[in-house]
Amino acid sequence: MTQAKHTPGPWRVGDAGTTVFGPKTDKPSPVTIAGVSHAGGDYKANARLIAAAPELLYEAIKAVALMQKAGMGFNEVGLAAAIAKATGGEA
Repeated sequence: MTQAKHTPGPWRVGDAGTTVFGPKTDKPSPVTIAGVSHAGGDYKANARLIAAAPELLYEAIKAVALMQKAGMGFNEVGLAAAIAKATGGEA
């Protein structure tokens, strides 16, 4: 499986819904993953999607590995491309 190079999850959305933070630590200030702009779109939905990214990536990698192991003949190009985009690899 692809080795993750990002800040490990779980990530979480802050109370205001505009900042995504990394996992809780013993430090007083959490790691900021991303700030989401109020301009355009549903910024809270965008923040939730960003916060879910580590789990989504992990599950996508697992799904592709299981399908390959089972010899399933399906078009996995979409999943492979999404995993490559998230990990900086090639599809």
